[in-house]
Amino acid sequence: MSENTIKNIENFVDEVRDSGYKKVESFLTTNECLDLERNINKAFRKAKENNYHTKNSYVKILSISQDDAENIKYFNFLETFFNDSSIISFVKNYFETNEVEISKIFIAESSNNGEAVDVLPYKLHFDKTRYLKFMIYIRNVGPGDGGITFAKKEWNTKLQEELLSKQALQEENVVEVDDVSKIDEIVGEAGTGVIFDTNITHKAGQVLSKNKRLILRIDTRPKIIS
Repeated sequence: MSENTIKNIENFVDEVRDSGYKKVESFLTTNECLDLERNINKAFRKAKENNYHTKNSYVKILSISQDDAENIKYFNFLETFFNDSSIISFVKNYFETNEVEISKIFIAESSNNGEAVDVLPYKLHFDKTRYLKFMIYIRNVGPGDGGITFAKKEWNTKLQEELLSKQALQEENVVEVDDVSKIDEIVGEAGTGVIFDTNITHKAGQVLSKNKRLILRIDTRPKIIS
């Protein structure tokens, strides 16, 4: 993958600021997703246990740092994302600072575990630690395939606003939404991207179909100066 393959996303900064999230059609091409899937499958086979964030019969998640991508051969394919000028420029503009970082990249494959659950991260919530995240669907995600879901910004509750203003946050804060017209589940073909601010109410997608969801997620934020 060359550095210039990611779609031009610069014009979406204001929309993400206004809405909290943005679905981006054709963030990557179908061929790029097929190439990524081959590399991801190799990484799953070769990765050490300490690289796994989660590993069980229905979900496996690898957590990769920039150092991993530069120094571990089967993670080298992720270097282009850590160094992508479009993503870095977007993050700088979004947070209005030149001091930003891509803290981690996660690759995750999820399948149906046989039951619907109503626990975090599958409940609508927002996070204490704020990130701007880029999620890319490597395979098609249709209804029931675990699309990430958002509450539209106008529905975010007064409680959330109060907690955000007071910094009185837990690590994850559940938000009750009782109007399904205010919920937006993001589905799309392989290559679909989603850019979102974790201050927006969201929930992870649980796979309820026979398909296996495969995604790549890039976590970004203002650089923490020690």
